[in-house]
Amino acid sequence: MCSLALLLAAGCSSAPDKGSQPAKQADNSSGTTEISYLANSIWEKPIKKVIEEFEKENPNIKVNLQLSPSTKLTETIEIKLASKAQDLDVISVDVPLTMGYSLKGYLEPLDALLGADAKQKWIPSATDAGSYQGQLMAAPMNTSSVVLFYNKELFQKAGVSFPSDQLTYRMTWENVLEIGRKLSKDTNGDNQNDQFGFSFDQVGKAYQLISLGQSKNAKVLSDNGLIAKDYTNSPEMVSAFQFYSDLFNKEKISPKIKREEALDYFISGKVAMFLASTQNMPRIKDAGMDFGIAPHPYFAGGKVATPTGSWHVGISKYSTKKEAAAKFIKYLTLGKGSQIWFNENGALPASLELLDQVDKDPKYKDFPNSIMKLAAGEARETAVVRPKTPGYLEWENNVNKAFEDIKNGTDPKKALDDAATLIDSQLKKYQSVVK
Repeated sequence: MCSLALLLAAGCSSAPDKGSQPAKQADNSSGTTEISYLANSIWEKPIKKVIEEFEKENPNIKVNLQLSPSTKLTETIEIKLASKAQDLDVISVDVPLTMGYSLKGYLEPLDALLGADAKQKWIPSATDAGSYQGQLMAAPMNTSSVVLFYNKELFQKAGVSFPSDQLTYRMTWENVLEIGRKLSKDTNGDNQNDQFGFSFDQVGKAYQLISLGQSKNAKVLSDNGLIAKDYTNSPEMVSAFQFYSDLFNKEKISPKIKREEALDYFISGKVAMFLASTQNMPRIKDAGMDFGIAPHPYFAGGKVATPTGSWHVGISKYSTKKEAAAKFIKYLTLGKGSQIWFNENGALPASLELLDQVDKDPKYKDFPNSIMKLAAGEARETAVVRPKTPGYLEWENNVNKAFEDIKNGTDPKKALDDAATLIDSQLKKYQSVVK
């Protein structure tokens, strides 16, 4: 993944032009406009279904799908748009990168192209995350949410009551710690736990872990996205990550594993409670385990803050086919295509219409489909976006390292202080382009 350190080298002074007009369509002698769409290769099957149906309804527009693995997607976009290439019309936007792309002039504002009311048709957190300076720059394909999965067999063996699946009876992190102690065991007598009470899915990753600080009302970056000191390392963040450290080092109820191992630990019975995104459901279900779900925890006396954000789609500023591109984006994110994408891909919708459908459809009342209803409630009520900054990748890389170090025993204040110092030094280059 390419660094946003390329920001200044790529025309970053080109902030969104509020007076920008949709470009005229490129002429095509056949009467068909062809647009290129660069997407994540893991979406190949569901996105091809969306495109197939779109082209049936819009025979004058052809979508040329270009697929890239997720590890190369952002780099490919950076290279293409930094060179002002006109052969890319619709791009996939990992939503925390929206501000950086907007500052670099990569994205066409979508308000005029999608309609003035489009922003009211998604959950506020998704609209906010995809906007910059009051303009929608990237439309949400879907969103994400995190729930607590738990192993019923391990709870029963320990004589621990199952947590509620109702949002009104949400566990605190203090409850998780208390229960986790009862569910952590040394089963082979080597004085080391080999059954653990709790694990995060995204161990050491900002997407999931900053909700700890946010639950203590921490602001993880300044409002302009350029200052980490006293934010990333605030007393609230230090307190939250002392708790995180204790899970691994003092209480030893969480295993010191890599993110790639986390799901396997849960489905193999080594972990009793597993905080993970809803997209883990298929593998957990296929494992044949007896499991339940519960809402995301929060700190007593704090606020409920849950992870959110996913992939959005935008229109390249350099596209000569913006109207056709906008028609496809509207179909994918708000039209019939959003229903197809939901049916085929199964990710949590950002569309209020689809979330209403989840709320009302009887099939989501019963377990395990009820996970979508639980996640929909979180997306509407408790989702908190990741920080907006042109240097998101710099910020994320440094806090991820800090979170890994804390897991492995580094003092939380030292780790976060060091991270904040590094982040601030790396964000200085954006001072002249952020107003």
